[in-house]
Amino acid sequence: MAVSKKKIKRKIKYKKFEFKLSEKQKKIIDKFCHAKKVSPNKMMKTAIRDYISKFADSLPEEDYISENQLKLFDVEEDQELFNSVQEQSEFKETLF
Repeated sequence: MAVSKKKIKRKIKYKKFEFKLSEKQKKIIDKFCHAKKVSPNKMMKTAIRDYISKFADSLPEEDYISENQLKLFDVEEDQELFNSVQEQSEFKETLF
C-alpha cells in the first residue's frame, strides 16, 4: 500500500483591530451575547463578516487616479520619450 502524504495546512494570518464602545453599547452587547449564548468576539466577527459580504459587490475594482496626478515614478515612459527626442535631433543634425 502506498503511504498517503499529509496535506500541509496553510497558516491563516490574523490582524489585531481595536475600537471603543460606550458603556451603554457594551451592556447591550453583553445582554445580547448572554441571551444567544455567544461570545462577544464571535458575535462581532459574524456581524462584520455579514456586513462585508453584503457590500462586497459595490466596492470599486481599481483605485481612481485623477488626470492631474503627477507621474513621478513612470520612469520607463519618460525614458522612452527622452530617447526618441534625442534620436530625432541627432538625425536632423547629420542630415545637412
